[in-house]
Amino acid sequence: MLTAPGWMLPDPCPLDAIELDWARATDDAPLAACREHSSRLLPTGSDGRPLASYGSALVQLAGMDQLFNGRIYRPVGIESLDGRLRLRFTLGNYFDYLDTTEFLAYEASARAVDAADPFAGDYRRFVADPFDLSRRATGLGVLTLTIRHSTQGASFFLHRRSDDQVAVAPGMLQAVPAGEFSPADADELSTAEDLDLWRMMLREYAEEFLGVEESYGRGLPRPDYRRQWPYRELDAAWSTGQVRPWVLGIGLDPLTWKAEIITACVIDDAVFDDVFAQIVVHGREGTILTGPNGRGIPFEPEYLRDYADHSGMRDSARSCLLLTWKHRETLGLA
Repeated sequence: MLTAPGWMLPDPCPLDAIELDWARATDDAPLAACREHSSRLLPTGSDGRPLASYGSALVQLAGMDQLFNGRIYRPVGIESLDGRLRLRFTLGNYFDYLDTTEFLAYEASARAVDAADPFAGDYRRFVADPFDLSRRATGLGVLTLTIRHSTQGASFFLHRRSDDQVAVAPGMLQAVPAGEFSPADADELSTAEDLDLWRMMLREYAEEFLGVEESYGRGLPRPDYRRQWPYRELDAAWSTGQVRPWVLGIGLDPLTWKAEIITACVIDDAVFDDVFAQIVVHGREGTILTGPNGRGIPFEPEYLRDYADHSGMRDSARSCLLLTWKHRETLGLA
């Protein structure tokens, strides 16, 4: 991954020690310029007319009508402070991210088909600096390597992403859960209260491990994190130390320059087996790899090497594996 000084933490940091703030003001002109520039590089639609944006192209040409242009928390600044991270956000929309950041993957693949240098495209040169987050909407991926911990050892889980249901990293291996940092709903209350990495993680656990449909601002009831299953159980276990979420660092995907925060969540076996007794292995976004006995892939060197070296492993998931192994003593997994 691409990182700036201090982005990869020297030691794991508790999830709630990460500072999240709102940016005071942002200039939308650079974002509009990126959107306009990328749209000029798109092919024409089936009607012969220019496509308006990469997001609309995915819907119209690729048939990905499940994509929803909901609100996201858009990072515009990342700082490292004495082994801690501070992230500043403004509000954006998911298609802003597709049109100005994920578009880099489309441009690279289109150039590769033409036997051109994938990383010398016109749009990539236009954006120029991957670390200038004020120019484009990166979104923030929250990636969690889930560790089931017991006295007999530890195990982890991975996600093989669907080939045709996801716009980001289709067909690749990813940490699980993983999702876009966003509010649960589009109203102002949710926008203010859900700027919280733990709440984001809770919703992704419910969706990817248990098949609970997430609202994304489409009118479904907003989660009750204190009273509703499985948020209530996981939140209670976090308060008693039976669930331990950690932040390992933050980086940019080298292909798309998307910002992704790398986390690990250690869950004691009693809590894991209770909450995730009925894992939805084959879900809407892909398949969870649950290991030889359904309780995870053994957290042992040979398994980590095999997956870290796998050609289909997403770079951020590889970072999750390697950093978790590096910090296994601090995480209580030695």
